[in-house]
Amino acid sequence: MRNDTMRNTKIHDSRDDRPRRRALGLLVLVLTLGAGYLLAQRGVVDAVAGALTAEDTETEETPSRPTLAEIMAQIDEVASRYRVPPRLVAAVISVESEFNPRAVSRRGAQGLMQLMPATAATLDVQDTFDTRENIEGGVRHLRVLMDRYHNDLPLVLAAYNAGDRAVITYRGVPPYRETRQYVIRVLRRFDRDAARAAAVRIYGATPAVRPATLRGRAEVTVIRVSTVAVSEPEPIVEATVTPPPPPAPKLAPTLAGGQGP
Repeated sequence: MRNDTMRNTKIHDSRDDRPRRRALGLLVLVLTLGAGYLLAQRGVVDAVAGALTAEDTETEETPSRPTLAEIMAQIDEVASRYRVPPRLVAAVISVESEFNPRAVSRRGAQGLMQLMPATAATLDVQDTFDTRENIEGGVRHLRVLMDRYHNDLPLVLAAYNAGDRAVITYRGVPPYRETRQYVIRVLRRFDRDAARAAAVRIYGATPAVRPATLRGRAEVTVIRVSTVAVSEPEPIVEATVTPPPPPAPKLAPTLAGGQGP
């Protein structure tokens, strides 16, 4: 009897503890999830704060891009010092980088005047993306080429674009499509008359005509020549149709025979 009473008491106690255990488990789960959420939020906040700090640092380290007026002022100052026309320097920069100090070509040329790393090293340019250093090196390079080619601008610009070796090898503007177009584009921005003269010098009397059009004109010319050749033989045909006059000596024996004894 006593054992049955104790067993019943334990059953009731275990049933009474179930809600408590459930509540305790739920509390532990809430505390665990809450702690994880707080840690995650703290990580996100730290990440955002780190990104903002890095952006601020990068903004402080990266110099502001100069304005077009500032670039033109530097061009005037450097070009006057090296006795190079400022308008020519501005034309080169316009074609090379469109006045973008951070420009980089597919071949690795850098900065306003698109200096190759090897060329920049020979010109003692430490930072090709620095506006003043780049202009200084590019103008100095133009001055050397102008002295070397006696101010012959098509050759100067061809050497600036394709290199001295190409100009020396071909004894003039190299037959590279890119180089020829480059020379004409720069000269158009500098002096249109000089650009037209250079175009005639590079391409001939009709620089704007494409090769296919030239071939078409040549064929028309051949057709015209053959047409004239067909119409000219008419006088020759008339000369062959006209019979020759009878020879005079054949009539003399007949007359002599009629006057005989």
